[in-house]
Amino acid sequence: MIENQLKSLGLTDHEANIYATLLSNSPASATFIAKKCNLSRSSVYTSLNSLIGKGLVGTSYKNEVKQFVIEDIEALQQMVKNEEIILEKKKSTLADISLSIKALQQEDINIPEVIVFEGQTGLKKIYTSMLRQAQTNETMLIVRDEFVWQENWQFVFKNEWHTKVKRLRQEKNIKTKLLINYSALEKTKAPYYKSRKALAYKYLSRKDKVNNFAMYIVGDTVSILSTENSNPVGIKIANKHLANNYKALFNRLWDSGIN
Repeated sequence: MIENQLKSLGLTDHEANIYATLLSNSPASATFIAKKCNLSRSSVYTSLNSLIGKGLVGTSYKNEVKQFVIEDIEALQQMVKNEEIILEKKKSTLADISLSIKALQQEDINIPEVIVFEGQTGLKKIYTSMLRQAQTNETMLIVRDEFVWQENWQFVFKNEWHTKVKRLRQEKNIKTKLLINYSALEKTKAPYYKSRKALAYKYLSRKDKVNNFAMYIVGDTVSILSTENSNPVGIKIANKHLANNYKALFNRLWDSGIN
């Protein structure tokens, strides 16, 4: 019974066995303890040294033979108090570690996720992934030149692509703000832009004209596209800090844009 209670306080099987033996046989030699507990002398010495370290057992000598003496109940009480102190330190350390882990995780979040894409197929995948990842009621910000009006980009206005994009936008109520070049071609497209629901558009100021370029921003994601040589190549960057900076740049262009 006493051994189980001692083990519940944190003593090992051997330590509890030896301590219980010393309770009724103190002082006692290591040889006596080994025989009484049916343990090897090496195991007894290992456990006695541990009990001495915990303040539960002391030593004395009788006829030049080392004897081991049980300490009073206050020694057990002090051991429990020491363990309480250690536990509090562990709790404090755990709290510090938790803060460090959160800080490291936050740093990981701020590491940009970059994807390179190429060709119309790559752009389609990036564009639809941005819509799927966007939060409800987001606004997609777009800056681009006239590339969409080129013959090889007419799929943008075909029913299959248009229906797919429309569905994704409607699912999350995504609106669009579009900045385009102040060009003769874009002016002829004004009726088209005005007919598009959930679309606000402006012309870039003449000094801000873009060439072979498009940029899409929604949520924490930015995609930048080069359409040079009719071969679209671009990168998609997922990073809140970068996205916020690009949004700020877009807003400056929007404020200086032409209605």
